[in-house]
Amino acid sequence: MKVYAHRGSSLIWPENTLLAFNLAHQAGATGCETDLRLSKDDQIVLSHDDHLARLGHPDKNIHQLTAQEISKIEITSPDGKFRDHMITLRTLLQTYPDKDYIFDCKLSERRLFEILKKELAELNFHNRIWFLTWSREGDNHVREHFPGYHFFPRVFRSHIWGWTTILGLGTRFEPKNQILSLPAYHLDLPIFKRRQIASIQRRGKIFLGYLVNTDKDWQRCREFGVEMVLTDRVDLIASFEN
Repeated sequence: MKVYAHRGSSLIWPENTLLAFNLAHQAGATGCETDLRLSKDDQIVLSHDDHLARLGHPDKNIHQLTAQEISKIEITSPDGKFRDHMITLRTLLQTYPDKDYIFDCKLSERRLFEILKKELAELNFHNRIWFLTWSREGDNHVREHFPGYHFFPRVFRSHIWGWTTILGLGTRFEPKNQILSLPAYHLDLPIFKRRQIASIQRRGKIFLGYLVNTDKDWQRCREFGVEMVLTDRVDLIASFEN
């Protein structure tokens, strides 16, 4: 089973920092998921939020700061035991050039995708990258700048599919994307079915289970033949795999 570290495992380590991705790598992560935003000087930086109040910096916004200023911002893990600074995408890619990646593009502006395309070309980077965008505009930019790359259904579309799957109508409402994703459970209700996963795989599509953060989640994914998971607990999931 391939294990993708969600923000570097944000439940236990300071999210989207090099420390988090280092520890995720040591724990056994095979891929990395991260959030892309643009700094004031058009550098791609890793941050889920633009406004950093949730991370302890209520006076800071990513789009108002240069990459150098952002690199001085310290992020703390949820339990307060770990600290590290924010980083650029280039730093992560240069550190782990062989990892598979999921890029959650938090902006839909064309310039993010133009800068990303240029940066990947400069690094001569591989194409084992999947995209998540938050608008039709973002999807179109992926098609234009990264033809042949796969992207997930937008979140609201996946939510619709998830609820209809619970009701036994998942096949009828399955998104057309080549890569699909659902959680194992929602409100303790099991979501995807064994036959559903087998059908998706038989048709050559890719299925990712998310967010697989508990033994119960992992057991359902393992039992039903899910081959890839996204997790905030790389340490836990990797230990089950071993």
